[in-house]
Amino acid sequence: MKHFKTITVTLLLLTVAVSGVFAQGSKENTDVATVSKKVELGSVDLSTASLQTIKDAFQSELDNYEAKYEAIYEKMAESYKEGNVEDYFDAKGMLRNLSYPEITAEQTEVLVNRIKNEKDETAKAELSSWLYENSAYYHPALHFTTSSGSEDEGSYFSYQFEISSEPGSKVTVPHMRSHSTDSGIFSGWGTEDGKVLYEAGEEITMPYEDQTLYAVYKKGALFIDHVAGTRTLLEGPAVTVPASVAPDASYVFLGWFDSEGNKAEGTVTLEDGQSAVYRAYYRSVLIEDVRARHTKDGVPSGREVELAFCLYNQGSANTGRLTVNLVSESGDALKNLSGELHTRGISAGEEKSGSFSIVASGNSGDVVKANIVVTDEDGNTWTEPVTLTIK
Repeated sequence: MKHFKTITVTLLLLTVAVSGVFAQGSKENTDVATVSKKVELGSVDLSTASLQTIKDAFQSELDNYEAKYEAIYEKMAESYKEGNVEDYFDAKGMLRNLSYPEITAEQTEVLVNRIKNEKDETAKAELSSWLYENSAYYHPALHFTTSSGSEDEGSYFSYQFEISSEPGSKVTVPHMRSHSTDSGIFSGWGTEDGKVLYEAGEEITMPYEDQTLYAVYKKGALFIDHVAGTRTLLEGPAVTVPASVAPDASYVFLGWFDSEGNKAEGTVTLEDGQSAVYRAYYRSVLIEDVRARHTKDGVPSGREVELAFCLYNQGSANTGRLTVNLVSESGDALKNLSGELHTRGISAGEEKSGSFSIVASGNSGDVVKANIVVTDEDGNTWTEPVTLTIK
């Protein structure tokens, strides 16, 4: 519903005692005060009138309603005060039957047609915005629909989604819950004849009228790289596997794999009418939160302290077994008492913490340096420099 001005109607409760609270006699009924009427919406040619004229006419209806309401309410109050039961209930009935002004479905249709034919974008936006706020019959919607397969074969898939918002506002085109169906690879939303108008996740402007968008499918191989943020659809029965585009050198590309673990290399040949989806897998370890625990303003010389760190898997594949070393760049000024550390695989998006027991030696203000080096089972390494100051 639209946001109309709400007028709270306070009904006066009458208690009629058996002995009679109201006087039997009553004054003659007085008519509700006559309300002067201006030009209202029903008498305006909505197809040609200016927007301001339309606004003024509708406001006139609202003003007239409020004036009638106040006049009837005053009559109720006066009748109650005078004990005139008949006039009171007459006024109460009039108040109950008083209809709040609204823009009708027919009037809305005329204005919507005017919006469709309006060439001036500013005028179109102003009229649609006003109509959206004031008519319960104007709520444009984007309808997203798709279906594939056959219910008889037990493989029927259907998807329906709707977005309704103020025309001109920004809305986001939905993603499909599945990238592929028997119809092929989901490529975006568009016309019924297969022309893609919008990609999933794209921000678009809400149209002035209802619009139906259909899921568009194409045959081929889809390569999805969540790390690089790319989605590449290659059409045809035979496609060349694309190169990976990692964000930086810390990402080790493992390859393109389908849901069953099959790796795509070189050229992928698809069976007639079939499609495939491959995802890029990377291994990448981020060494972070390196700090000497329980120390302040540097590390004490010649005393054992704990050097803590955290390993975060920012890749898309499990890291596998990892080896962690602390390699001094300051010779004997930094000794690692823990030796080599090992950890089992870290799943994508997860982290593990660890620490070395170390002893740093030197004079106050001396700087000792080292590197934390992480190595996986394939020999890939990730390094984080460490600098410590003797206090």
